[in-house]
Amino acid sequence: MDTGFPWFRVKGLTLLLGAVLLSAAGCTDPYQTMSPTSMSEKDFSAITWDTYTDVSKPVSLIVDNYYAAYRELNKVRYSSSYTSGTDSCVAEVANQNTFADRISWAILKRMRPSRARLGYVAYAFGLPSNESTYVSNGLLSHPLCPVSSTVLNTTYQGQNIPSASTINKVNTFINTMNKYRDEAIAGNAGSQLKAQKLWSKFYMCLGYMESLTTADNSSNDTTAEKYLPTGVSRPAGVSFHESTLLNLGIYQFDPDSEGNTLSCIKEWNDFFPSCPISTTSTQTQMIKFLGSNFQTFNAFCGVTKLTNMMSVQINTTKARNTFPQNVATDGSLFQPANRCVGFTMNDNLSYNHFAPFQNGSGFTLNNIMTCTLNGAY
Repeated sequence: MDTGFPWFRVKGLTLLLGAVLLSAAGCTDPYQTMSPTSMSEKDFSAITWDTYTDVSKPVSLIVDNYYAAYRELNKVRYSSSYTSGTDSCVAEVANQNTFADRISWAILKRMRPSRARLGYVAYAFGLPSNESTYVSNGLLSHPLCPVSSTVLNTTYQGQNIPSASTINKVNTFINTMNKYRDEAIAGNAGSQLKAQKLWSKFYMCLGYMESLTTADNSSNDTTAEKYLPTGVSRPAGVSFHESTLLNLGIYQFDPDSEGNTLSCIKEWNDFFPSCPISTTSTQTQMIKFLGSNFQTFNAFCGVTKLTNMMSVQINTTKARNTFPQNVATDGSLFQPANRCVGFTMNDNLSYNHFAPFQNGSGFTLNNIMTCTLNGAY
């Protein structure tokens, strides 16, 4: 579910004002030994496991069992007239036919550090306008920031602060992921695998919160009929939801190539230059990319929105746009390579696409964390 603010599209972007600097007495830089280059592309070229048999299948079975009334992640999807080129032109995923496969694959791709393409919203988040100056980042490049009610009061701007129980669950996830990260940097391939599995589980649970419990209802069929060519049916499991905007697929994206998906398009093209998406794609073209049978681009974009969010926190020059742990007592910011990151921050501070990440309904963050921590992790 998109955060729901129409102004969050590039056109007409509006900023909410307010200082959110939080300093702690005696604060030092606890991440000064952490380097984003420690998890480089070469680290992922020699993986000894199979993303589909060792990550996608076992993880999605746990999550599908948690959502036993739906079991959408492991259903086999089939090609049709609404299969997008992005579903088949990336050879490594072309024969993987479940949503779980595409999600786990997207997690693996975004574990590799790369430079975010956020120059078009740089002014909104205190980023340099020159993207070439950004420190590259991925899902393991920087440690996750521990949270507390005080930290969340800053990053959520005093709204929808979760309960102590939910905060404990978030910190369990954070501590576990940071442990896997530390071990992976030290050369433990098994911990790198565990990190991919845990991030995949987190995103599979997010998929259920965003769309998978309601994707096949009649309302989605009615909406799809408005936008799909005559005689083309809505792909099974793919949400077509319309309120203020049309939102599509697992992670609910508006089919506007100049809007919230622009960074996804540019970064997709960086990763897959032989399978490009035009940055001037029409709405009809974007509907097919985002609403396709196998959800490849939708999954990639969903995970990219988190790495984008982290990039803001890493590369911003303003204290309000990063976690308070990255701000020294004198108000200066730690160097980008030495910052921690996270997903619990409001959309006007860190380019957050997902309402549950900011606990938008007061319970959604807890639902995601409970699902993620259910079973093995």
